[in-house]
Amino acid sequence: MQSHFSKGLLFALCAAALNATIGVLSKVLMNSGFSSSSIALIKTVLGCLLLSALLLFLKRPLHTAKWFHAAVCAFLGIFVLFHFETSAYSHYAAAGVVVILMASASISSILLGRIVLKDPITANATVGAGLTIAGIAVIFGADLEQGFTLQGAMLAATGGCGYGAFSVAMKRMGVSGGLHFTRQLLFFGSLYLLMPAATDGFIIGELSPGAVLALLALAALPTILGFFCTTKAIEYLKPSQVQALELTEPLFAALLAFVVLNEVPRDTLYLGAGLILFGLCFSNELIRLGKKAPQPSKA
Repeated sequence: MQSHFSKGLLFALCAAALNATIGVLSKVLMNSGFSSSSIALIKTVLGCLLLSALLLFLKRPLHTAKWFHAAVCAFLGIFVLFHFETSAYSHYAAAGVVVILMASASISSILLGRIVLKDPITANATVGAGLTIAGIAVIFGADLEQGFTLQGAMLAATGGCGYGAFSVAMKRMGVSGGLHFTRQLLFFGSLYLLMPAATDGFIIGELSPGAVLALLALAALPTILGFFCTTKAIEYLKPSQVQALELTEPLFAALLAFVVLNEVPRDTLYLGAGLILFGLCFSNELIRLGKKAPQPSKA
Protein backbone atom coordinates (compact mmCIF):
# COMPACT_ATOMS: atom_id res chain seq x y z
CA MET A 1 0.00 0.00 0.00
CA GLN A 2 2.81 2.40 0.89
CA SER A 3 4.53 1.52 -2.38
CA HIS A 4 1.34 2.38 -4.30
CA PHE A 5 1.07 5.70 -2.52
CA SER A 6 4.71 6.57 -3.28
CA LYS A 7 4.26 5.76 -6.97
CA GLY A 8 1.03 7.75 -7.17
CA LEU A 9 2.66 10.68 -5.37
CA LEU A 10 5.57 10.72 -7.80
CA PHE A 11 3.37 10.55 -10.91
CA ALA A 12 0.98 13.25 -9.64
CA LEU A 13 3.80 15.66 -8.80
CA CYS A 14 5.41 15.03 -12.20
CA ALA A 15 2.06 15.79 -13.86
CA ALA A 16 1.82 19.06 -11.90
CA ALA A 17 5.34 20.07 -12.97
CA LEU A 18 4.60 19.30 -16.63
CA ASN A 19 1.23 21.08 -16.58
CA ALA A 20 2.91 24.20 -15.18
CA THR A 21 4.19 24.93 -18.70
CA ILE A 22 0.72 25.25 -20.29
CA GLY A 23 -0.04 28.87 -19.43
CA VAL A 24 3.28 30.36 -20.55
CA LEU A 25 3.44 28.35 -23.78
CA SER A 26 -0.20 29.10 -24.68
CA LYS A 27 0.37 32.82 -24.15
CA VAL A 28 3.45 32.70 -26.43
CA LEU A 29 1.36 31.17 -29.21
CA MET A 30 -1.56 33.58 -28.74
CA ASN A 31 0.88 36.47 -29.02
CA SER A 32 2.00 34.94 -32.33
CA GLY A 33 -1.56 35.05 -33.68
CA PHE A 34 -2.83 31.54 -32.94
CA SER A 35 -6.44 31.16 -31.81
CA SER A 36 -7.13 29.23 -28.59
CA SER A 37 -9.02 26.47 -30.44
CA SER A 38 -6.19 26.03 -32.93
CA ILE A 39 -3.64 25.73 -30.12
CA ALA A 40 -5.72 23.08 -28.36
CA LEU A 41 -6.14 21.09 -31.59
CA ILE A 42 -2.56 21.36 -32.86
CA LYS A 43 -0.93 20.34 -29.58
CA THR A 44 -3.24 17.32 -29.31
CA VAL A 45 -2.71 16.17 -32.91
CA LEU A 46 1.05 16.70 -32.58
CA GLY A 47 1.04 14.78 -29.33
CA CYS A 48 -0.81 11.86 -30.94
CA LEU A 49 1.58 11.76 -33.91
CA LEU A 50 4.73 12.04 -31.78
CA LEU A 51 3.52 9.34 -29.42
CA SER A 52 2.57 7.05 -32.33
CA ALA A 53 6.07 7.45 -33.77
CA LEU A 54 7.61 6.74 -30.37
CA LEU A 55 5.55 3.57 -29.88
CA LEU A 56 6.49 2.40 -33.36
CA PHE A 57 10.15 3.01 -32.61
CA LEU A 58 9.96 1.26 -29.24
CA LYS A 59 8.00 -1.64 -30.77
CA ARG A 60 5.86 -1.82 -27.65
CA PRO A 61 3.31 -4.67 -27.70
CA LEU A 62 -0.28 -3.58 -28.18
CA HIS A 63 -2.56 -3.74 -25.16
CA THR A 64 -6.23 -4.60 -25.28
CA ALA A 65 -7.94 -1.63 -26.89
CA LYS A 66 -10.46 0.18 -24.67
CA TRP A 67 -11.86 2.52 -27.26
CA PHE A 68 -15.14 3.30 -25.48
CA HIS A 69 -13.33 4.11 -22.24
CA ALA A 70 -10.83 6.25 -24.12
CA ALA A 71 -13.62 8.09 -25.97
CA VAL A 72 -15.41 9.00 -22.72
CA CYS A 73 -12.23 9.98 -20.86
CA ALA A 74 -10.93 11.99 -23.84
CA PHE A 75 -14.14 14.01 -23.99
CA LEU A 76 -13.83 14.98 -20.32
CA GLY A 77 -10.07 15.23 -19.90
CA ILE A 78 -9.05 16.59 -23.30
CA PHE A 79 -11.97 18.28 -25.05
CA VAL A 80 -13.56 19.88 -21.99
CA LEU A 81 -10.24 20.64 -20.30
CA PHE A 82 -8.20 21.82 -23.30
CA HIS A 83 -10.98 23.69 -25.10
CA PHE A 84 -12.32 25.62 -22.11
CA GLU A 85 -8.94 26.14 -20.43
CA THR A 86 -7.31 27.54 -23.57
CA SER A 87 -10.38 29.70 -24.28
CA ALA A 88 -10.23 31.05 -20.73
CA TYR A 89 -6.66 32.32 -21.29
CA SER A 90 -7.99 34.63 -24.02
CA HIS A 91 -10.56 36.18 -21.63
CA TYR A 92 -8.80 36.24 -18.26
CA ALA A 93 -5.27 36.59 -16.91
CA ALA A 94 -3.34 33.32 -16.62
CA ALA A 95 -3.15 33.60 -12.81
CA GLY A 96 -6.92 33.73 -12.44
CA VAL A 97 -7.44 30.87 -14.87
CA VAL A 98 -5.02 28.64 -12.94
CA VAL A 99 -6.67 29.34 -9.56
CA ILE A 100 -10.25 28.81 -10.73
CA LEU A 101 -9.47 25.79 -12.91
CA MET A 102 -7.51 23.96 -10.24
CA ALA A 103 -9.98 24.77 -7.48
CA SER A 104 -12.92 23.50 -9.55
CA ALA A 105 -10.98 20.35 -10.51
CA SER A 106 -10.24 19.59 -6.86
CA ILE A 107 -13.78 20.25 -5.63
CA SER A 108 -15.45 18.36 -8.50
CA SER A 109 -13.22 15.30 -7.95
CA ILE A 110 -14.23 15.19 -4.28
CA LEU A 111 -17.96 15.56 -5.01
CA LEU A 112 -18.01 13.19 -7.99
CA GLY A 113 -15.83 10.72 -6.09
CA ARG A 114 -18.56 10.61 -3.45
CA ILE A 115 -21.39 10.24 -5.97
CA VAL A 116 -19.78 7.83 -8.43
CA LEU A 117 -17.12 5.96 -6.44
CA LYS A 118 -18.78 6.15 -3.01
CA ASP A 119 -15.57 7.65 -1.59
CA PRO A 120 -16.36 9.34 1.71
CA ILE A 121 -15.95 13.10 1.94
CA THR A 122 -13.69 13.16 4.96
CA ALA A 123 -12.66 16.05 7.15
CA ASN A 124 -9.10 15.50 5.94
CA ALA A 125 -10.09 15.83 2.27
CA THR A 126 -12.18 18.93 2.94
CA VAL A 127 -9.58 20.72 5.06
CA GLY A 128 -6.79 19.71 2.69
CA ALA A 129 -8.63 21.01 -0.37
CA GLY A 130 -9.47 24.25 1.42
CA LEU A 131 -5.89 24.89 2.48
CA THR A 132 -4.36 24.10 -0.91
CA ILE A 133 -6.89 26.27 -2.77
CA ALA A 134 -6.25 29.07 -0.27
CA GLY A 135 -2.52 28.68 -0.87
CA ILE A 136 -2.97 29.07 -4.62
CA ALA A 137 -5.17 32.14 -4.08
CA VAL A 138 -2.51 33.69 -1.83
CA ILE A 139 0.20 33.11 -4.45
CA PHE A 140 -1.81 34.76 -7.20
CA GLY A 141 -3.70 37.20 -4.97
CA ALA A 142 -2.23 40.35 -6.49
CA ASP A 143 -3.07 39.19 -10.01
CA LEU A 144 -6.55 37.74 -9.57
CA GLU A 145 -8.39 40.98 -10.36
CA GLN A 146 -6.30 41.81 -13.42
CA GLY A 147 -8.38 41.36 -16.54
CA PHE A 148 -11.14 39.56 -14.65
CA THR A 149 -14.20 38.67 -16.71
CA LEU A 150 -17.11 36.46 -15.72
CA GLN A 151 -16.81 34.66 -19.05
CA GLY A 152 -13.16 33.81 -18.40
CA ALA A 153 -13.94 32.58 -14.90
CA MET A 154 -16.80 30.37 -16.14
CA LEU A 155 -14.64 28.91 -18.92
CA ALA A 156 -11.87 28.07 -16.44
CA ALA A 157 -14.34 26.50 -14.01
CA THR A 158 -15.86 24.36 -16.77
CA GLY A 159 -12.42 23.14 -17.81
CA GLY A 160 -11.56 22.28 -14.21
CA CYS A 161 -14.79 20.35 -13.67
CA GLY A 162 -14.05 18.37 -16.82
CA TYR A 163 -10.61 17.47 -15.48
CA GLY A 164 -12.05 16.40 -12.13
CA ALA A 165 -14.69 14.27 -13.89
CA PHE A 166 -11.97 12.74 -16.08
CA SER A 167 -10.05 11.40 -13.07
CA VAL A 168 -13.23 9.96 -11.52
CA ALA A 169 -14.31 8.37 -14.82
CA MET A 170 -10.92 6.66 -15.23
CA LYS A 171 -11.11 5.24 -11.71
CA ARG A 172 -14.73 4.12 -12.18
CA MET A 173 -13.93 2.31 -15.44
CA GLY A 174 -10.83 0.68 -13.99
CA VAL A 175 -8.66 1.89 -16.86
CA SER A 176 -4.91 1.39 -16.62
CA GLY A 177 -2.77 4.32 -17.70
CA GLY A 178 0.18 4.04 -20.04
CA LEU A 179 1.51 5.14 -23.40
CA HIS A 180 -1.02 3.19 -25.48
CA PHE A 181 -4.00 4.54 -23.54
CA THR A 182 -2.53 8.04 -23.67
CA ARG A 183 -2.37 7.75 -27.46
CA GLN A 184 -6.01 6.65 -27.55
CA LEU A 185 -6.94 9.67 -25.45
CA LEU A 186 -5.09 12.02 -27.80
CA PHE A 187 -6.65 10.38 -30.87
CA PHE A 188 -10.21 10.93 -29.66
CA GLY A 189 -9.28 14.33 -28.25
CA SER A 190 -8.07 15.40 -31.70
CA LEU A 191 -11.42 14.41 -33.22
CA TYR A 192 -13.38 16.33 -30.58
CA LEU A 193 -11.23 19.44 -30.89
CA LEU A 194 -11.73 19.57 -34.66
CA MET A 195 -15.21 20.98 -34.07
CA PRO A 196 -14.33 24.23 -32.23
CA ALA A 197 -11.25 24.73 -34.43
CA ALA A 198 -13.37 24.41 -37.59
CA THR A 199 -15.93 26.82 -36.17
CA ASP A 200 -13.21 29.39 -35.47
CA GLY A 201 -11.66 28.91 -38.90
CA PHE A 202 -8.30 27.28 -37.99
CA ILE A 203 -6.58 30.57 -37.17
CA ILE A 204 -2.85 29.82 -37.27
CA GLY A 205 -0.36 32.55 -36.51
CA GLU A 206 3.20 33.07 -37.63
CA LEU A 207 5.20 29.84 -37.61
CA SER A 208 8.36 31.41 -36.24
CA PRO A 209 11.04 29.19 -34.65
CA GLY A 210 9.75 30.24 -31.23
CA ALA A 211 6.16 29.32 -32.10
CA VAL A 212 7.19 25.93 -33.50
CA LEU A 213 9.21 25.17 -30.38
CA ALA A 214 6.27 26.22 -28.20
CA LEU A 215 3.93 23.88 -30.12
CA LEU A 216 6.35 20.97 -29.83
CA ALA A 217 6.83 21.67 -26.13
CA LEU A 218 3.06 21.78 -25.56
CA ALA A 219 2.66 18.48 -27.39
CA ALA A 220 5.49 16.72 -25.56
CA LEU A 221 5.36 18.09 -22.01
CA PRO A 222 1.82 18.69 -20.70
CA THR A 223 0.02 16.75 -23.44
CA ILE A 224 1.90 13.44 -23.77
CA LEU A 225 3.88 13.27 -20.55
CA GLY A 226 1.35 15.18 -18.44
CA PHE A 227 -1.52 12.87 -19.34
CA PHE A 228 0.67 9.79 -19.01
CA CYS A 229 1.64 10.80 -15.46
CA THR A 230 -1.92 11.71 -14.50
CA THR A 231 -3.38 8.43 -15.76
CA LYS A 232 -0.67 6.47 -13.93
CA ALA A 233 -1.28 8.44 -10.72
CA ILE A 234 -4.99 7.59 -10.87
CA GLU A 235 -4.07 3.89 -10.88
CA TYR A 236 -2.53 4.21 -7.43
CA LEU A 237 -4.50 7.00 -5.71
CA LYS A 238 -8.03 8.26 -5.31
CA PRO A 239 -9.04 10.98 -7.82
CA SER A 240 -9.34 13.53 -5.02
CA GLN A 241 -5.77 12.77 -3.91
CA VAL A 242 -4.46 13.14 -7.46
CA GLN A 243 -6.20 16.48 -7.93
CA ALA A 244 -4.96 17.68 -4.53
CA LEU A 245 -1.36 16.79 -5.39
CA GLU A 246 -1.63 18.49 -8.77
CA LEU A 247 -2.50 21.71 -6.93
CA THR A 248 1.26 22.08 -6.50
CA GLU A 249 1.38 23.23 -10.14
CA PRO A 250 1.79 26.96 -9.24
CA LEU A 251 4.90 26.11 -7.21
CA PHE A 252 6.47 24.45 -10.23
CA ALA A 253 5.36 27.37 -12.42
CA ALA A 254 7.09 29.82 -10.08
CA LEU A 255 10.25 27.68 -10.09
CA LEU A 256 10.16 27.54 -13.89
CA ALA A 257 9.77 31.32 -14.13
CA PHE A 258 12.73 31.78 -11.78
CA VAL A 259 15.02 29.35 -13.66
CA VAL A 260 14.03 30.29 -17.23
CA LEU A 261 12.97 33.93 -16.94
CA ASN A 262 14.94 34.90 -13.82
CA GLU A 263 11.73 36.15 -12.21
CA VAL A 264 12.19 36.53 -8.46
CA PRO A 265 9.12 35.11 -6.66
CA ARG A 266 7.00 37.40 -4.51
CA ASP A 267 6.93 37.06 -0.75
CA THR A 268 3.39 35.70 -1.01
CA LEU A 269 4.77 32.58 -2.73
CA TYR A 270 6.30 31.34 0.49
CA LEU A 271 3.09 31.74 2.49
CA GLY A 272 1.07 30.16 -0.32
CA ALA A 273 3.54 27.28 -0.64
CA GLY A 274 3.28 26.65 3.09
CA LEU A 275 -0.51 26.48 2.90
CA ILE A 276 -0.39 24.14 -0.10
CA LEU A 277 2.07 21.76 1.53
CA PHE A 278 0.13 21.87 4.80
CA GLY A 279 -3.06 21.11 2.86
CA LEU A 280 -1.43 18.14 1.12
CA CYS A 281 -0.51 16.70 4.50
CA PHE A 282 -4.21 16.70 5.39
CA SER A 283 -5.40 15.46 1.98
CA ASN A 284 -3.05 12.47 2.13
CA GLU A 285 -3.68 11.84 5.85
CA LEU A 286 -0.12 12.52 6.91
CA ILE A 287 -1.94 14.71 9.45
CA ARG A 288 -5.14 12.93 10.40
CA LEU A 289 -8.38 14.41 11.70
CA GLY A 290 -10.56 11.88 13.47
CA LYS A 291 -10.63 8.22 12.50
CA LYS A 292 -9.13 6.89 9.28
CA ALA A 293 -11.71 6.71 6.52
CA PRO A 294 -12.84 3.17 5.67
CA GLN A 295 -11.59 1.87 2.33
CA PRO A 296 -14.36 1.28 -0.24
CA SER A 297 -15.01 -2.37 -0.98
CA LYS A 298 -13.80 -3.70 -4.34
CA ALA A 299 -16.74 -5.99 -4.88
